[in-house]
Parts: sequence; C-alpha cells; structure tokens
Amino acid sequence: MKRCLLFFFALFVTTSITWAEPLFPLLPQKSIDSLNALLSASRQDTNRIKLLLVLSSDLITRHEEFDSDLGNAYAYGKQAEKLSQQLHFRVGQMQSTCVLGRIEAIQGDRKRAEQWLRSVLAYYTQQGAKADQAATWYFLGQVYERDSEGLPRKVQCYEQARQLYRQLGQVDKQAYMLKTIADMHVLQGNSALAEQELFQVLALYRSIHYPYLHYTYDLLASIYHGLNNYDKALKYALLTIESAQTTHDSLYLGSFNLNLAVLYDELKQWKTAIPYYKKALVLFGEANVISMVHVIAHSLCSLQIVHESPAAALAYYSQILRQYPLANRSAEWFYAYMTLAECHLALKNYTLAETYYIKMASIHAGKIPDNSTIASYIKIGTFYGIVKNYDKAREYLNRALSMLKQVGMTRGTPSVHLQLFKIDSAQHNYVAAIDHFQKYKSLSDSIFNEKKSQQIANLEIQYNTRKKEQDIALLTRQNQLQQARIRESDLQRNSIIIGAILLVLLLGLSYNRYRLKRRSNQLLEAKQVEINLKNESLVQILLEKEKLLDEKEWMLKEIHHRVKNNLQIISSMLNAQSDFLQDPKALMAIRDSQNRVQAMALIHQRLYQSENLAQVNMPEFVEEIVDYLIDSFTQEASVQAQLDVASVQLDIALAIPIGLILNEAVTNSLKYAFPNKQPGRIAVSLRETAGYAYQLTISDNGVGLPAGLDIGHSDTLGMTMMRGLSQQIDGELIIYQDQGVHIELQFNPVQGVNKFV
Repeated sequence: MKRCLLFFFALFVTTSITWAEPLFPLLPQKSIDSLNALLSASRQDTNRIKLLLVLSSDLITRHEEFDSDLGNAYAYGKQAEKLSQQLHFRVGQMQSTCVLGRIEAIQGDRKRAEQWLRSVLAYYTQQGAKADQAATWYFLGQVYERDSEGLPRKVQCYEQARQLYRQLGQVDKQAYMLKTIADMHVLQGNSALAEQELFQVLALYRSIHYPYLHYTYDLLASIYHGLNNYDKALKYALLTIESAQTTHDSLYLGSFNLNLAVLYDELKQWKTAIPYYKKALVLFGEANVISMVHVIAHSLCSLQIVHESPAAALAYYSQILRQYPLANRSAEWFYAYMTLAECHLALKNYTLAETYYIKMASIHAGKIPDNSTIASYIKIGTFYGIVKNYDKAREYLNRALSMLKQVGMTRGTPSVHLQLFKIDSAQHNYVAAIDHFQKYKSLSDSIFNEKKSQQIANLEIQYNTRKKEQDIALLTRQNQLQQARIRESDLQRNSIIIGAILLVLLLGLSYNRYRLKRRSNQLLEAKQVEINLKNESLVQILLEKEKLLDEKEWMLKEIHHRVKNNLQIISSMLNAQSDFLQDPKALMAIRDSQNRVQAMALIHQRLYQSENLAQVNMPEFVEEIVDYLIDSFTQEASVQAQLDVASVQLDIALAIPIGLILNEAVTNSLKYAFPNKQPGRIAVSLRETAGYAYQLTISDNGVGLPAGLDIGHSDTLGMTMMRGLSQQIDGELIIYQDQGVHIELQFNPVQGVNKFV
C-alpha cells in the first residue's frame, strides 16, 4: 500500500516541484505598493506606460510561479497597448505586445502568442537591441509546450537567448539560460547532458560569486532522484536548503523542503520525512499556495494511514481543511477528494470512499489527458478492484491505459497492467491475466534498463572528463619539460660561446686568462650549489612520497578495519532484532543474514591484519568461515569439517563472492543435510584444474536434496545468490546429488577480476 501511495505522489507532484528562480526577479511588496502609488498619480504619458508594463510583467511572473490571478496583468497590458498607440510610442507598443503574448500563451492560444512574440523579436533584431532580443527569445521558448514537439523548440529559443547574453557579457543570465536548457534536457530524458550543463552553470555562477546556487542544486537533486541515485540526490537536496537559508531566500523554501521529504519518504525514512513535509506545508501556507498545502497534507495522511491509523489521518486532514479552507480552484478540491477517499478506504467506509473518488475523477472529466486525469482513473480503478467491482475497475484502468499511450507516458503503465492482471486473475481470465503480467514485467524492466543506461552515460561522461583533465595535466608537464630543455640548450650554447671567447683571451693576455679562469671557477661553484640544492629537494620529495605511501597503506588498513567493525555492528543489530522475533522462519532469515555479513567481515579482517591489502589468503579464510558456521549452528556439534584448500591468495573482488557462495552452501548443509542431529561430514576443497584455473567443491554425506526439487529453476534466496555470484565472477556453478549434495564452482581468477575491471 505504501509503495502504491508513493507512486501516485510521484505521478502528481514530481513534475512540478523542481523550481527555478525567474529570469527577472519578483518585485518586493514595498516596491509594488510604490509603483501602484506612482501609477495612480501618473499622467497619460510614456512613464505611465512603463509603470503599467512593469506591473503587468511582474504579475505574469507571479502567475507562472504561484498560479496567481492574471486579471490585472491583462488589464495593465491592454492599457499600456492603448496608450502607446495614442502616443505613437513604438517601444511601448512592442513591450505591450510581448506582455499580451505571454498572457495568450498561458491562456492556451499558443499560436497567436508565437506570432506576436516573433513580431516583437523582428523589431528588436532590426533595432539591434540584444538585451531585448534575448529576453524575447526566452519568452518565446516559454510559449511551446513541454512535449516531444515543443521541447526541441524550447531548447533552440533558450540557446539563442544564451548566446546573446554571452555576447553582452551578462554571465548571470547566460548561466540562467544554460540551466533552463539543462532542465529541458532532463525532460527529454538526457540526464547525462543535463548534469554536465549544470556543473558548467555552477562554474559560471561561482566565477561571478553569485550566491543563489540553490536553484541549480535543486535541479541536480531532481536529476539524481530520477536516476535513483539517492546518495547524490540527498546531497544536493540538503545543499539546496542550506544555500537558500544562507542567502535568506525563502521564496521556494517550501518546495525545497518538500523535495527532501519525498526523498526520505522513498527511502522509507518516514520519521525523517515528516518534519520536512510539515515545514513545507507551513511555508506554502504562509505563501498562500493552498493547492500545495493539500498536496503535502495528502502525503502526511498517507504516512499516518500506514504507520499510525486511518482515523488519525482523517482527523488530521479535517484540521487542515479548517485551517486552510478550499477555494474555487480545481487543484485544491482534487487533492482534498483524493485524501478523503483514501482515508475512508483505509477505514473501510467504501461508500464514502467511492463518493469522493467519483468527485475526484469528475474534476478532470472531459479535459485533455494530463497527470492528474490519468492518476485519478488509476486510483478509482484500483479502488473498484479492492471492493471487487471488477467491471468498473477494468473500465477506469483501461481509460488510464489509453491516456498513458496517448501522452506517451511509460512511468505509470506498469502499475496499470499489474492492477489489470490482478482483476483478470480474480475473474479467472488467465490468458488476459498472463498477458497483462508479461506487459507489466516487460515495461518495468524497460524503465529499469533506461535508468541504468542513463547512469552508465553519466559515468562515461565523468570518466571522459577525468581523462581529459589527466591529458591536460600531462601536456602541461610535457610543456614544462620542453621549456626546461630549451633553457638548458640555451645555457649550453652560451657556455660554448663564453668558452671560445675565454680561449681567445687566454691566448692573448695571461692576466685576463687568470681573471677569466677565476670567474669560471666561481660560476662552476654556483652551479654546484644549485645542483646540490636540487638534489636535496629531490631527496625531500622522495621522502614525502614514501611517507604518503605509508599513510595510504595505513588508511587502507583502517578502512578495512572500520568496514569489518561496521559489518560486526550490523550482525549485532540483526542478533538484537532476532530477540524480538517469534516466527522461526524470520529467525532463520535473520540468522542467515548474520552469516552472510560475517563472511564479508572475515574478508576485511583478513585484509587489515595482513600486509597484502588487495588479496585474501584462501586457506585461512575458508577455515574461519567453516569453523564459524559450524559453531553458530548449535545442533551440529557432531558435524565434522574436512578441508583441502590450496595455498592461494585471491583478489578481494573474487574472495567476497566466493566467500558468500561458500557461506550459502555450508549453511544449507548444516540446516538440512543432517536432521535429528545425526553425525556427518562437510568437505571443502579448492584446487587447480586442467580445464579451469580453480575448482571450489563443497559436499556433504547427508540426506541429499528433497525429492522433486528442480535445482535449475529453484528461486530460493540462497540458490539465487549462488547463481548470481557465480555469474558475477564469470564462473560455472554445478549442483548434483551423489550420497549427499555436491556443489562445484569452476572459475578463472584472471577472467573474474577482469570482469570487474
């Protein structure tokens, strides 16, 4: 249920909570009051036109950022247009056309808006007004929709604006346009390029000491969130809030807190997420953005339904409705109905839940499909599936599926196929159910692979960037060496010339020869001093290098030691958790997890205790794992271990998978091979073979495998891990029964390590 709630929250909100500061900052309220006072006292002249246009433009920006009313913006624009025509004020006419064109785009007449803005652009181009051209290119980019057809046009317009701002030397606006282009590339699915562009944006901003970096950090956090790279997403989300607080920029602090709350929510750290949700709710409430208040209240209620009680969630939302009454805005009512429906569904008040779901769906009925429409149909279809009204469930889910195809959205499609699979299964339509399940798996895998491809692309860019930096450093060193050789050559040439002159002088005048000889000796002594100083410097560098190498080796040992300690802490936590479990299966699962953690801990213990920090001594490692496992299963006191391990050291990249495979195999033997505490033997061998470099064999003389068990298709966690780990090191895993169970792993250490590289 929680996972479903997170999905719908992402579908509704994540496309709208990545915010950016406006190109032209919003006016403070004091400035607006002053401008209104000046407007009231102004005459019918060009100054009045300028006041009208400034106020109209600010109101349009406020609508774009906070969805505020556009009525006054349109009225001011029309007044400015009329007065400009009366005064034959050409600049005022163009600026009025630009303002009204922006309003037309917001109201949906994008074709007319494009025509008007292009006429304004032609005028500014003719006049050579580059700053006005750049701003108009930006406004023209805002006209196009964020779809497959509109996004390339947006990027083209923003790029034109960026080039003009670059020519004008306005670095802040140049960086802003590049950031906007990166935002469009994210929407186009090119997160790797967007990430690279945003780091360029940060470099530009830092070059002019621009303090408001939180909008760029916020977009980076959004990119990493989309790639499921939660470490970097959290890093930049926290940097976003820190930068906003440092600069006292509270304009979008609510959205920044909301983004961080969503990240913690998806990481199942709901106790950490709740304070950020509540802070975001208060900030949006203070800004009178009531629709976002109800969006966040829905998330908080969803958490209460899962972690507290539906009744508490309903009581909390009733308080929100009293504190933040609903206006005549469809977005606010939409989230209100959705929250009330989910609360009553959790309370099993199905009649009330159905009423609110129907009201929620009716808000967007007959409109162009968008995220809200699609999600409302998915939600109500899921509801009817829960109450077993399968016909209505199928009707709404099929509508949602059709809309998803229409808008080309893949993110919600797997969820719809999964719900249809459940409905068809309940109605015994097994052929249709299998078809929906196959589509669900196929689309889920496709989305997963797409994200992985984006991550790989990001890694490739990072690698290429580092490689270029290394190449530049190498060229710099080569250039320095070349300059040193040139200087040395010049010195040698000068020495030869001086020597020739000295030879001539020595032949002519003995006295001069004496003086020149003394001078030559002085030069040689100075050169010797210089050489000695250089030698001392080289010795010092070598000593420092040796010290750094020692420190690096110590740090590696310390890292392995700390990793081992952390794994021991995890094992202790699992042990503590087992004290509160009564279910034998859960206890056994905890115990298996402890053994796996211990296997990895032993490797890191081996590494920090040995001189070789990259390889593991396999005889000692195998003996420790087997002894530990036998000791940990108290009922296996009569089980004997027979070890035959070749004296070999393996790379840590191979030792960890092999240790985990050994752990799973020995654990299974101890658990199942010797029932009723009967005595037995477990043999482990590791030796070189002809066909492969090494063969690891684990066998027992126990009761063998259960009858009818298909080893090749067993989907237990242990079998899945052994197969996955053997593939990871490019090995071949063989399991068969011969007076007990035999497990053989054949692998080549060189191929296994190369696969990791």
